[in-house]
Amino acid sequence: MEEKDQYGYANPPKSTRWQQGQSGNPKGRPKTKSEMMMDAASILTQPIEARTPDGKSVKLDGIEAAYLALCKKALKGHKGSLLEAIRIMLEVGPAVAAKENEEKVVRQQILEQLERLGMKVPEDSKLRD
Repeated sequence: MEEKDQYGYANPPKSTRWQQGQSGNPKGRPKTKSEMMMDAASILTQPIEARTPDGKSVKLDGIEAAYLALCKKALKGHKGSLLEAIRIMLEVGPAVAAKENEEKVVRQQILEQLERLGMKVPEDSKLRD
């Protein structure tokens, strides 16, 4: 046997070596959980065209349309959907209230800073809302 025909550790036979251009991992790296979440988020933020009961066409985000469908199913008597809709409301409600409260605090801080600088903000200003 010639030197170049020998095989063993780190020298596989030529017939079993990777062909040029062939990938060792044809399916590619598996998606991570965060990549799957990003894919789901991009799908759920895409606009969907829906019809209102009076026949008008409206555009909703995918997440809004999914929640609307869940609520409709719950109102028809599906207990699992009803429980899930209530769970979502209980989870999202305090977050929305906290966000609104945070915005009020920021508005109040801006007004205080403007008053310290000697500027007057009209009473009907959007900052006062």
